[in-house]
Amino acid sequence: MTGADPLAAGIGFKPQWRVMRPYIHDLTPFFADGCWMFVLLAKQAHVGVILRRGPTEWWRVTLWDTKRDRFEGGQWFRGRIYPDKCDLSPDGKLLVYFAGKFNRRSADRGYGDTWTAVSRPPYLTALALWPIGGTWGGQGVFLDNRTALVTASRHHPDHPPGPLRVVEYCALEAGDPRRDAVPGWRDGWQGTLAPTQPNRNYPQFAAWKKTCGGLTLEREAKRGSAWGVTIYEEYLPRPSRRRSLYTLYGSDGEPLDLFEAHWADWDRQGRLVATVGGRVLEGKLTRDRKLKWRQLAAINEERPIRMEAPDWAQHWHPKWSPR
Repeated sequence: MTGADPLAAGIGFKPQWRVMRPYIHDLTPFFADGCWMFVLLAKQAHVGVILRRGPTEWWRVTLWDTKRDRFEGGQWFRGRIYPDKCDLSPDGKLLVYFAGKFNRRSADRGYGDTWTAVSRPPYLTALALWPIGGTWGGQGVFLDNRTALVTASRHHPDHPPGPLRVVEYCALEAGDPRRDAVPGWRDGWQGTLAPTQPNRNYPQFAAWKKTCGGLTLEREAKRGSAWGVTIYEEYLPRPSRRRSLYTLYGSDGEPLDLFEAHWADWDRQGRLVATVGGRVLEGKLTRDRKLKWRQLAAINEERPIRMEAPDWAQHWHPKWSPR
């Protein structure tokens, strides 16, 4: 099975880093891990892509089979990945990401300082690539399994989009609903307006909520400043190593429990899942309606290694046409 596509029919994920332990009630010690992680969940498949940052300038992509809780580590990348500008196709087979290396070698090869690329997770080897050259823009969004919305207009000559349908944001007319497309990680979250609105054209939010199976997960969207003034977010808070405060509410609207995490969401099975440091966790309610956690994976001790993408992740498949 070496080099085979882990999402192909009949082929499972490699069960790396699967660590099953007793239930955990305190997640605080995991913040001491030398990394943090953000997860992109596929809308129509039991697939997640974990973007881990740490140590320092290093990032790693890990593929997560959320139905069986199996994990496969992919390539490492030294530079910068912008998780808020990334997206996963609904079937989980393609990743669009925005990244940069900010060195002369990258610029000399025609990639610029930054670029938008499409790859096969858990690898970052570009099937399609658009040089950007700055940090303004660069985001990509999947409109369906084989259509990507990008902000760039000219692809790199060595990395054409092939069978992928590409929609350029700048080519869309005003009023086109595709201009409002958002990545999957923002799907389903509803904002709660902040008590004060300094600019009515740019609403600010105190929190974001997402409901599943009668339970509601709320992520706080406010933070303090050096002057003691509360600052509210205009958008769902971007992924970062900063802790986020979450509140779980019951069907009656009453708060059940609080917890801090780097990321949390509902997966396709309706489970509450979260990451803290280098840990992937599943949360469950006890009989007294309090949260307890089970560790699904611990990848905090992994260190960068050189890894070449297998053949299936380096080229567009000849039979893979848009559908």
